[in-house]
Amino acid sequence: MENAAEAVTVVQQDEEREVEGLGQPQNPPPPVRRRFIISLYVGYFLARWGARTWEFSVALYMIYLWPNSLLLAAIYGAIESGSTAIFGPIVGRWIEGMDYVKVLRLWLLCQNLSYIIAGGAVIKLLLDYHLKPRNIPVFATLVALTNVAGAIGVLSTLGGTILIERDW
Repeated sequence: MENAAEAVTVVQQDEEREVEGLGQPQNPPPPVRRRFIISLYVGYFLARWGARTWEFSVALYMIYLWPNSLLLAAIYGAIESGSTAIFGPIVGRWIEGMDYVKVLRLWLLCQNLSYIIAGGAVIKLLLDYHLKPRNIPVFATLVALTNVAGAIGVLSTLGGTILIERDW
């Protein structure tokens, strides 16, 4: 008789929880270290700041390289936007299947390396200003390298955004 009384009590408690809107008791999420969260947000802030600074400055560099024309800046913007539109969903699916720490490391590595490569190409273009009239293939290669590295940087920034904002 005690087992039946206990079963009725448990059923009544479950019904009361549902009426109160508590539902089934759930296990709390595992604790996350405060240092990890702070590092994540600081890294996100610095990466976004660097990406925005690069986005602003690269158009100015491209205009400096080809005065009186927005062609290079427009090509750069089109390649970045196109890569985000085409490869963005792929990056999103890939990020969703990975854990935070792995994505964080990969995001910062890819973003920083791509901007270092693009920055190196831009510095070469700026230091050797007469490269365009003297050696068009090298000039075009450096511009293409800047565009591809910038597109990879934008995709890695997208991955970081997904990482940070997917649980908000």
